[in-house]
Amino acid sequence: MTDQPPKPHRTPQETLLMARRHLLRTALLICLFAPLAVAAGIFGVRQGMVDYSFGQDLLTLKLAPQLAVAGGVLAILSFLLAVIIPPRTGKTLALFGLALAAVTYSGVAKWKADTAKAPPIHDVATDWTDPLLFGATITSARGLDANPAPASPVVGEMSNDPALLGKPISEINAATCPGAVPVVLTTSVEAAYAKAKAALAAEGLVIVTENPRALRLEATATTKWFGYKDDVIARIKPEGAGARIDLRSVRRTGVSDYGDNCARVTRLRAKLAK
Repeated sequence: MTDQPPKPHRTPQETLLMARRHLLRTALLICLFAPLAVAAGIFGVRQGMVDYSFGQDLLTLKLAPQLAVAGGVLAILSFLLAVIIPPRTGKTLALFGLALAAVTYSGVAKWKADTAKAPPIHDVATDWTDPLLFGATITSARGLDANPAPASPVVGEMSNDPALLGKPISEINAATCPGAVPVVLTTSVEAAYAKAKAALAAEGLVIVTENPRALRLEATATTKWFGYKDDVIARIKPEGAGARIDLRSVRRTGVSDYGDNCARVTRLRAKLAK
């Protein structure tokens, strides 16, 4: 049995270059995992593979920015070593990783900052004195595990703001969603019904229930990224010589809708008021 030849001894320069290559590869890998965590969270929630607490809260809002920070720090260090130690290669890859981390972190941070302004509720309506309640089809589609949509909802125990616990949603709507007010038109109720139907379709909602005799429409919206389901009612009533349109939009899951329902009701109201 012959002896294996001894491994060649690495010089300090070679050892340093190998360490620099490993650091750059690690930085790129971590920087790549950051947006992948966001994509996995969005895809998982949208496809129903994971719930929002795992896909959104853990993967997208917590893990992704942590990976972006870690990868960004290593990418900066890799860039500095590439500048200092000849041969000065790898600078472009280090900057690419840093850019990937920066875009991921800034995107998640902006989304968190924008949604942090919204109250921890998931229900917006234009009329709480004569509440809009879902019919059998939407109620069945929402399922037993969905957020309730009662006549007089209050902030529940899952809210992250104890100061709002038990406060009527109607009061929060009045304070935080100025667009949640009825639309009064100088048209017949039949024309208002047709206008409401067109507005729901233009908003991209899937109309589930049409009831021209009761002057009610019910529809479902799916949010762009995570695919959350929001259910919407449009109700038309005579108002003087014209017609009044009221709206309600409720998220099926989660404590906060991140302002989506207020924004939707506001957009629909703008369409209806034209």
